[in-house]
Amino acid sequence: MGNRSKSSTAATVGTAFLLAGCAIAPSFSQDEKREMRDSASVYQQAVLEDLVVTESEYRGAVDATRDCVRDKGWGVGPLTEQDGNQLGFQSSYSGDAPPANEEMQACNNEFVSQVGPIWVSQRAPLTR
Repeated sequence: MGNRSKSSTAATVGTAFLLAGCAIAPSFSQDEKREMRDSASVYQQAVLEDLVVTESEYRGAVDATRDCVRDKGWGVGPLTEQDGNQLGFQSSYSGDAPPANEEMQACNNEFVSQVGPIWVSQRAPLTR
């Protein structure tokens, strides 16, 4: 019987995280926006107080989501512009036990799940 050595291989998996919600810009009535705001986290309720999302508010929500994902143990890449009015980033992990996808979803739900779709529905281009 020979000497056997165990080796572990670190897995690296990457995912793209698009932070707006839809490829096609939705339209929301004022009533729908109020419902979205009222069902959102405290953070998003503050952003959606006036039912309008500025570019600065959208970028802040995306940055907060990215920071949250990183704090949950995922590696994150830089923010990238997609389709002229959406932001996204790549996330990845290394090792045998990845962070739970539920943790990434919790970050999305906390910071951008309602802000992103309303931003996109306004059809405003990113300026910076």
